[in-house]
Amino acid sequence: MLRHLPLLFALALFSTTAHAQAVFRSVMPDGKIVYGDAPAPGAKEAKPVNLPPPNIATPGQSSGSASPADGAAPAGNNAAEIAAARQNLDAAQKALAAGREQREGDRIGTATGGSRLTDDYVQRVKALEDGVTAAQNQLDTAQRNAGR
Repeated sequence: MLRHLPLLFALALFSTTAHAQAVFRSVMPDGKIVYGDAPAPGAKEAKPVNLPPPNIATPGQSSGSASPADGAAPAGNNAAEIAAARQNLDAAQKALAAGREQREGDRIGTATGGSRLTDDYVQRVKALEDGVTAAQNQLDTAQRNAGR
């Protein structure tokens, strides 16, 4: 088992860096905002966007709700758990702010000549809001566990 540890470490390191990809926010001359992996041609302004790391659990990692059999939180782990939960909440809030910005294709025309937000946009924002709620719950749980 220990002989596989360097391989597992290398895979874990690769898996976290393999998902990193540059994302650019381009403002077109007509005011539309376009996101892509490169600045949009003809954009009047383009800048890279710093996205939070993906919220992906590794195999064997718990959601943070599990506790030892006696119900006590592990000693010395509370500060790290709270710090990690705060980072997750911050990342989720940043992702929500970025996700709320409308992108090309987030609006669809209506029969009356107006427009409305697409279902994809509404679902995207709802999922990001749920992520913020879950991260806040994780932080609240970590803080409660620290108070024991």
